[in-house]
This record gives sequence, C-alpha cells and structure tokens, in this order.
Amino acid sequence: MVLGKNFKIYHKPPDSQRPFSLIVEASRALNLSDALYFESGVVTTLGPDELAGLKPNHVKIHDAYALLGILTYNAGNHCVLFLVVVNSCVSVGKLLFEDGETEVLRITGVTVISLRNVPGDEDRLGEFVKLLSSGIFYFAVSASHNPVQTAGAPFDLTLCAQRAAVGSPTDNRFFWNRGLHLYPQSFGITCDKWLVKIICGGVEIKTLYAGQYQARACIISRFNSYRAGTRFQVRGANDDGNVANFVETEQLICLGDQTLSFVQIRGSVPLFWEQTGVQVGAHKIKFSRSFETMSPAFERHLNMIRREYGQQVLINLLGSKEGETNLSEAFQRSVVSSPYNAGMTYIHFDYHANVRGGRTDALVSDLKDKIDQPITQFRYFHSSKANGVTEKQSGTVRTNCLDCLDRTNAVQTFIGLLVLNEQLKSAGFGDKPQVLSRFQQLFADLWTQNGDHVSRIYAGTGALDGKSKLKDGARSVSRTLQNNLFDTSKQEAMDILLAGALLNTEVSDRARTVLPFNLRQVPEFLLSPLFRRMDEFSQTTPLTFWVGTWNVNGGKHTKSTAYKDRPLDDWLLDCASLSQQEGKNFLDPSFNVDKPVDVFSVGFEEIVDLNASNIMAASTTNQRQWCIDLTNVINKTGNYVLVNSVQLVGVCLFIFVHIRHVPFLRDVATAMVKTGLGGATGNKGGVAIRFQLYNSSLCFCCSHFAAGQSNVNERNADFQEISRKLVFPADLTPHSHDFVFWCGDFNYRIDMGNDFVRDYIKNENWPALAEGDQLTFSKKEGKTFEEYVEAPVMFAPTYKFDLFSDDYDTSEKCRTPAWTDRVLVRGRRTNEKNTNTFTIVYYGSSQIKSSDHRPVSALVEAEVRVTDTKRCEEVLKDILDHLGPSDGTVLISVEEAADVLYEPDMYQSIMTFMAQLGKILLIRYSGAHLCVTFSTGESALRAAQYDATEIFGHIIRIELRSADWRDILDKVVNLCKNTAVALSDGDQPLLLDENEMSMRIPLISPAAAGLNDLVILEGEESKASEKEVAGSLANMVMSEAADLDSASLDSWSGSEGTTPSPQIVQAVKSAAPPPRPPPARPAPPQKKEVVDPWAVEDGAPQTAPVQLGPPPSFVPVQKEVLVQARNGGHGFDWDKNQHNKPEGENRASETSRQVPSTAPPVLPGSAPPPPPPRRRVGQQLPEVLRNMSSK
Repeated sequence: MVLGKNFKIYHKPPDSQRPFSLIVEASRALNLSDALYFESGVVTTLGPDELAGLKPNHVKIHDAYALLGILTYNAGNHCVLFLVVVNSCVSVGKLLFEDGETEVLRITGVTVISLRNVPGDEDRLGEFVKLLSSGIFYFAVSASHNPVQTAGAPFDLTLCAQRAAVGSPTDNRFFWNRGLHLYPQSFGITCDKWLVKIICGGVEIKTLYAGQYQARACIISRFNSYRAGTRFQVRGANDDGNVANFVETEQLICLGDQTLSFVQIRGSVPLFWEQTGVQVGAHKIKFSRSFETMSPAFERHLNMIRREYGQQVLINLLGSKEGETNLSEAFQRSVVSSPYNAGMTYIHFDYHANVRGGRTDALVSDLKDKIDQPITQFRYFHSSKANGVTEKQSGTVRTNCLDCLDRTNAVQTFIGLLVLNEQLKSAGFGDKPQVLSRFQQLFADLWTQNGDHVSRIYAGTGALDGKSKLKDGARSVSRTLQNNLFDTSKQEAMDILLAGALLNTEVSDRARTVLPFNLRQVPEFLLSPLFRRMDEFSQTTPLTFWVGTWNVNGGKHTKSTAYKDRPLDDWLLDCASLSQQEGKNFLDPSFNVDKPVDVFSVGFEEIVDLNASNIMAASTTNQRQWCIDLTNVINKTGNYVLVNSVQLVGVCLFIFVHIRHVPFLRDVATAMVKTGLGGATGNKGGVAIRFQLYNSSLCFCCSHFAAGQSNVNERNADFQEISRKLVFPADLTPHSHDFVFWCGDFNYRIDMGNDFVRDYIKNENWPALAEGDQLTFSKKEGKTFEEYVEAPVMFAPTYKFDLFSDDYDTSEKCRTPAWTDRVLVRGRRTNEKNTNTFTIVYYGSSQIKSSDHRPVSALVEAEVRVTDTKRCEEVLKDILDHLGPSDGTVLISVEEAADVLYEPDMYQSIMTFMAQLGKILLIRYSGAHLCVTFSTGESALRAAQYDATEIFGHIIRIELRSADWRDILDKVVNLCKNTAVALSDGDQPLLLDENEMSMRIPLISPAAAGLNDLVILEGEESKASEKEVAGSLANMVMSEAADLDSASLDSWSGSEGTTPSPQIVQAVKSAAPPPRPPPARPAPPQKKEVVDPWAVEDGAPQTAPVQLGPPPSFVPVQKEVLVQARNGGHGFDWDKNQHNKPEGENRASETSRQVPSTAPPVLPGSAPPPPPPRRRVGQQLPEVLRNMSSK
C-alpha cells in the first residue's frame, strides 16, 4: 500500500453529562474494522455499530500517518495522558524481502493530543515534539501489493536481517517508543495493528541495477536506548554495562530473492569517565571512579556484547592528545584483566597519528592485516529463497574513539567496504568488476551519509570528514554551541520519551534501587503490589559504616612529629577498641570491636587554608596527599578501594569500600553546594557522595556551617539550603535515600559561660553540658536535622584547642569550648514508620593534636537490603497470576432478554452491586452488553465470580472482556525487558546473564588503577609516585585471597580457572603487567531478618492471591444486598458488611492505575448512577453521582 494519512482523530469537548473523549478511526486500507476510544483514562475499542452511534457527537481535529502510542507524563501531582501521532513523514525507500516489500519512513513531524483537554498541556512537551520531529526516528510499513499480506506485518526495523530470519522478537534495545505502547497494551489493545515501532538512528536506501536484478543497498544504524543521551550529557558506561552512543550498524543488500547483511557496533569506552564543565577547545577527561570500582560494569559490558554479538574485535582509535592517553591505557588494562576476554582481539590504532593529513592508505597498510583473519572468520549473513540461510555472522567488530563519531565512521566505512567485496562474491558478482565498482561507490556514499546521521543525534551536527577544513571548522563551532547550550533540553526530551511517568519519581527511584534491570520500568500498577511483597524476595543484612569528620585547620597531612604517639590508626581503625580500654566515649557494650568495617566515610574541613586564592581556585595537592595516607592506613586491616572523592575548597569527602562489596556498588554520584557569602563562595558549604550498595541507597554528606557563637540561625539555614540544593542525577536529594550519614564541622556552640563549660568538662558532666548545646535544642525545635539521630555525646568538646596541646583556647579570644564536630544518621521513613533500621554502636573523639579541632567518628550498623533476582521474578509471576485483567473491564448481559438490561430498575440494581466491588472508571453500553471498567483487575475478577446471579427473575451473565488477560500482562512485562537474542549460536557458548555473572575485581597499583587520575581533578599538578603509595592498593593482591571469607566463597558457584588473555595486536604502553587471575566473587553478607523497609501502612493487608467471595447463593447477605438494590440502594449500611468483602478489597485503590479523570468515579458504598441512554456508548458517571461520591 502507499502510505497516506490513514487515521482520523475526533474529539468531543467535556460537558455537564460527559467528560472529554477522543476517537481514532482507521482508514479501510488498514483492514481495521474497529476504532479506538479514549475517555477518563480508559482506552478501548469500538465496533462499527458503536462508532456509528458515537461519531456524530465528535468533531474531527487531526489526520495522522501513524500512531506512536500514549505518553504518560507527570505534571506535578497529576499524571497527564497524551496521544502521540505522526503528522509528517517522508519515504526513505523500500526494502524487498522474500515475504514482501517494506517501506521505511522518516518522521519529520508529530502532534501530541492531551487526553484531558486542558489548555496548555501540549505546551509542556515542546522539546519532546521537537525531538521526535528532528528527522532521527524511523518506522516501517508494509508496501506489499499482495492482498493476502496485511498492513500489520512490515519488516521489524529493530532487528537485523540475521535475527529477523530466525524469528527473533522485537529488540527492545532499539525500540524507542516501547514506553508509549505500555498504556494501550495494558488495556488489551493490539498494538501491532494500531501502533508503529520506531528506531532512532539513520536509514539510507538506494537502488542499483545489477544485471537482471534491481538491488537495494541499505545502511541502517540503530541507537541503543538503554543509555541514550547527548555528547557531554552521557559518557562512558553505567552500572548495567550499557555505554553511551552504542550503535548497531547494518550493511544490508536485497538482491532478488537474496539478502546479505553485515553488522558492526560502536560504543563509548566502557569505563566511568566524563567531561564536565563548558567544553571549548581541549576537552578535559576525568575518571569518576577508581579502576577497581569500574571493573564490574566493564565486565558486564563485555559479557553483554559477547552474549548478543558473539566473538569480538575491539578497535580502539584513541590517540595521545586531550587526555585520551589515560583513557586508552585504562581501556587496555581492563580488557587484559577481564575474565570475559577469551577469544577477543584488542587492537589499538591511533587514528590521528596514523592517518595524519587524510592519509587513508594507512588503514590498508596498518589496519587491514590485523583485522583480515577475524573478519574472515566472522563471515556475514546470506540467505536466499532457494537455499535458505547459507551464511551466518558469528562475531562483530566493536570500534570506538572518544565520541565514537568521526574516526569511528572512517574505520567502520573501511571495514564495511572490505566485507562488501566478499558479500558480492557470495551473491555471484565476483567476476563482474564493473558491478563491484558501482556497489563500492554507492556504499561509500551511504556510509558517509550514515556518519552524518549518527553525528547529528549524539553531537548535533554532521560528521567531520577531514576533506574540507572550512566545513569541519564550521561544524566544530556549531557542535560547541549545541553541546554546551542546548543538549540539556534534548536530553530531558529523550528521558521523557523513554521513561514517561516514571521519570524522576519516588517509585522509579525505589524500582531502580530494589529491582533487577528487567523489571525497573514495569508500570506502576505492577510495581505497587511488588513492593508490598518485597520481604518475599529480599532480606536485610547488617553492614558496618565508619563515619568520621575532622577540621584539620589547613593541615596537609599527618607527617608532623608532634603527635606520632597518636597516629591516624587511633581515629580510623582503633577508635572502638581504645574506647573499650579507656572507658571513654559512647560504645554499645554488645558491639564486637574486632568486627571489620565495610564502608569508610572520611570527611575533612579546612583541608586547605581558607584564603582568597584557595576560595577562588582550591589546590588539590592536599586532597591527593590525604588520599594516599588514608589508603595506607585503612588497608592495614583489609582490602579497601576508593569509591570517589569530592572537594569544595576546604570541605573534602572520601569514600572507601571493602573489595568484596565492589560488584554490588552502583550509581555513584557526587554533588556540592556553596553557602559562603550567600552562596557565592565555597569557604562554607557541603559535599556529598551517593551510591547504591546491594539494594539500598546511601548518601554521605560532609559540610562546614557558618561560624560564630551567636549565628545559630545561619547554621540552621546552611543545613536547609544544603539539603535542598544537593541534587544528584534523577533529581535525587539526600533525603531520597534509604540512609543518610551526615558529618562535618557544624559550628554549633554551647550557650553557657566559658567558666561553667570548662568546669563541666573537667568533671566530665556531659549531660549538664548538653543542656546548652545549640544543635540539640535547634533539632528539638525542628529547625535542623529533623529525623536525624545522634548517639549520646559522651566525649569532651572538640573545639577549640591550642595546637599540639590538651588545653582549650588560651588566646586573647579565649573561645568557649564546643561540640562543633558531629556525626548524625537518618533512615528513610514512611508513614511515621522507620523503614530502614540502623544502630549507632560507637560515637567518640580521638586525641590527634595537630589541629585546633579533635577528630570525631561514629560506627553505625545499618540493615542493607539484598534482592534475590530469581525470587523477585517468581513473586512477580504470582502477582500477575492473580492480578486480573489490566483493562479492568467486565461485560454484563441478561440471558434470553437483552432489552431488560436497559430498564432503569435493572440498571440500578446491577450498578448498586457493582459499586461495592471496586472503584468504577467508565460505564457504557456495547450492543447487548453493559461494559463496566473498574480501576483494578482484581475488582473485575471479583465481579466475574458473580456470574449467573439472578435479579428480578433474570439470569445476569458477567464475563471478563479480556479472556486472555494473563497473556496481555505478559506482553506488558516483556515490553520492559531486554529481549535481545544472540546474533548467532556459533561455537562460542553463551555466557551468564549479567545479573548472575561472577564478578572478579583486578587489583593493581594505584597509578595503574587510575586512582591518581581520580583525585587529580584538573590534571594541573604532578602525580604521587608509586613509592609514596607503598602499602596501598598494590599490597592487596597478595592478601586478598587470604582475607576473603572461605565460607562466603563456597556459597557462590562461580568457577575458577585460568582466563585466556585477549590477542593484543597493537597495544598501548601498559602501566603495569596483567594481574594474576583474581578470586571469584565472595558471597554477600549473611542475611538477617529485620523490619520490612518498604512495609505498607499499619493494618494494610499484604498482596496475596485474590480470595474471591463464594457464589451468590452461598452468601447470606447477598440476597439482602439485591433487595436493597431493587429498592434504590437506600437504607443499607455497607460499612456494617465489610467483613463480607473479599480479602484485599480495602487495598483496591492502592493498585489503581494513575490516570486522570474529569469526574470522580463510582466509589464503594455510593449510590449507583442513572442508567445510560439506550444504545449509547461513552456514558460517564453523571453529576448527581459525582456529588454523592464526593461526600
């Protein structure tokens, strides 16, 4: 068929009788006899008779080429639904396959239609519309002239030809509007017939005549949606192993009945790196994690591409300029140490050095020989109608540069043209040089256009090809403006398209933390019951956190000889044991002081002198030196690695985690807030590091508040401002986390006379001293640190001391001693119930005298949640089995007397009863049926249990509208999963799923691990030598095997063995030799049952298989219900009969879908609405019922 505007859209504005509604009618060419109907958040289909009765009341507002789906959008406290349609598109070309012809179209314009008809709704989505209309999205329709072939079976653009040939399902990685399919799919709409699937990328199709054949030459690039974003917004990898700018590019030839295909992939270096700030000229590269903590994500990525694409050749095109050397060397080290590198070939090819001045012959002389053998081994896909599949591709070439754009385009073009010769020989054109030459020239042009497509998506401009300096210069300037000024809004539009209503919500945050990757984007009506049963698939385990703070008064490190008798060990390692020996500080007597710490959080204030030069541009020398010293000390008791470090002038925070927890560490992010001089300077302020450990979210904050005895309000304001302005990705704040550990020099003083304070200190009368503590009474008044817990302060004030002395301030100012340095902890609460339990087992100070402050530390035991992925999927399956139809609709009819259904008394009786079973969204007549749509599927299941009920002597039949509701729910869940299948089932066995893989963490020297790269933020100063970090991470290699708990090792079934090394054809200079094979991942800590952190409110029942009531004849009260219904529903107290309700009815509203409605629905216990007019559809609840329901 020739694509035309195949859909007509009608709407009816709301009035006193009915809310806003919308009809979508398909043209006859689509062979769709039904129409779509939207009202009150419900999506359903109308038959021809229903459409004929309703259409006259609607007005046509749009024509559309295709429907993309329904966008759910959070607008404050409301969820707004938008129908997204294509109103402009252009044909790219047609592809001819054995089963028919497919036309590919580029979207050039879309329209969004609010389904609540509120003025201004569409204006919210200006950037969203701009993104979809930018010409980077494509869909396919059937173009077959065969009348037998339906319009709903075009070639699936998300699949390469090889995957399509074996019947693979839609690849959700490249299915960009899958989120728009979720809502209509949940109502049982056949999305394959009504909606199209779009890919983001580039499609170029050209026709070429080769002998008697009309050949179609095509390049298709598919962007992966799992880490979608723009150039400076998204870099490197995420913790799931997905990388930025990951593109699958297919070189496709349709030649008669033959199909030939070759796939290549590109993607960002799969490490944690970024380019922050305004990027003009040289682009500064910064590692955001240490080498060890990057390894799990790197392993997941290699495992993923091995599973999905087979054997790999990794071509790294990074050079030696603009900080690329460190990134390139880290990439190589990661490949060498990976347990998944068997069968991989790693090639480092410095493109800028080898192809200087456009000398592309270096690709032939230097690169061709290195890739000839693996490419020949990988082969390509070839199928024909006569012979079937004769060749299969068994591996791919993965190419990267910094942006994976211009250099990658050139190399992929070179490889594609190499394989093209082999493809044409296989098709029978090896002896026809003229045909080969024409194909070569055509595909060279197609590859150039493909490079422009990929570049526009990620960088905003066409590719830089090096042929014209003027053209490349203009595009570079355009990229700079685009990436620094406009990419943020483009990134937000992408996030809205992919996440919809789950974007930046508490529900999505909880899902991201607790659930495995495949279940994080399931609709909210499935997430709610899943969270209520979280104890069934997760447990908690206690971990120990050391949290400390020290104002070092500008001191660089711990080299002074004045306190060698009190080293850092007393503060970092021996605080609890010393407290036990000396009888000082607070210590829980039941705590085992020899228990190892799992996480260290070390905060400093005044790490540099707070002078004008440091306030404007603080040096990082002290930060680096402290990192080295901390690493040396902490690793005396175990193997710990630095997670991250962040500095704001004098405030600095370091996080170290034990090596056994590293595979379960995710989503690390930092933030900082300035509060000095009204937020203009960083001499005061706060920094924070957040991450997920196992399945709990943790936030560590360190801050320095306003000084001065009387500035209590300023300190309270500093806390409030930092709490509000510390924002992490996904709009997370500190209080969005399960646990918050907040330390620092808060500068709260003691409101007592100096002599009284010193006398109380001398007598160790801490309770009396605490009566004047500003933090204590500010906290009681709710002005600061609400819901935070501090252990009893049983140590002397930590400020202000004379240097290297136990004497408090003896200067002229003679400051009053105070507890300025504190540690507080918060567990997230829900409905006044503590959802995340913790215990502060130690709280005290240490006697290190090199500063005017004493360091303070606390040991906290917190219950961290651990999810069992397989059990989680089992619980979800059980929920799906008992959830009921997601459309919540039942069909009610009268046996042998259809007209009786329209009688007012019958309608009144039926609806009185239906209102007791759940909240009703929509009521309408459909032929001989009364359609009732509930807010939940459970209510529909309960209603269906009362089939064959007798009312007024007539048998009432009640049946589910969607008899296949369980299959519909499976389709909804499958839209949220990674459905990619292996490209080939070749000789290489499939590896484990990324959620089950045995992570092994390579431990090497800090210099090789990128530790110094992490802490030197700007690369301005010299790195510490390896001698200076002796005793640090390098010493872990020999001790790790002995340190791991053997019992924990036995609990994991990961196999040990020698891991083959990859073939390094041309390696960069290595900073360290490959490490020995590391031990397998230890087991997570032993589980311990505690209070459910996601428990529902007290008294709320847990989700369980729906317990339906017995049939009507066995319910004593049922007859009375029907009698009262016959009498108009008056005089019957439904609240007295709550004990007769089926179990779980009281929570019906909790699992209701979040949909807008212009009229309140029918609530349980309310009077029924008047009957709809005879043989009318679309009837919503009338005003009289809405008024009664609201009372």
